[in-house]
Amino acid sequence: MKIRPLLSRIRSTIKRRLRPEPIEIELDVVEQLIVQHLLLVEQASFDELVDAVLVSRPTANQQQVRLSLIRFESFRLINRIIHPELESGMQMSFTLTADGQRLKAVIPAVPRSRIQTWL
Repeated sequence: MKIRPLLSRIRSTIKRRLRPEPIEIELDVVEQLIVQHLLLVEQASFDELVDAVLVSRPTANQQQVRLSLIRFESFRLINRIIHPELESGMQMSFTLTADGQRLKAVIPAVPRSRIQTWL
C-alpha cells in the first residue's frame, strides 16, 4: 500500500468536512440593510431592524424583514437570541454569525440593487 495516495485522500476528505462547498447567495436591498445595521450595532431586536430598514427604504414592510431573517437563519448567517426577562416584543434579538460577518466585504455603503456573492 502506498502512503502518498492514502494521505492525499485523507487530506481531501478532511478539507471537505472542514470547509463545506461555498453557496451562492443573492441579497436584495432589504437584506443588505439588515446586514448593514447588524454590522453597525452587533445586536438588534426585530423592531430595531424594521426601523433601520424603513428609514432607508420606506416602501419596505415588516413581512419583508421577517422573511429575510428566516432566510438568513436558513443560511446560518444570523443567530437568534432569546431574552425571556424582557418585555414582549423585545424578547428576541439577532446577531451576525462568523459567516454573516464575512458579508461586510460585499455590502455597499448605500444599497441600491440586488447583489450576488459566494459564501
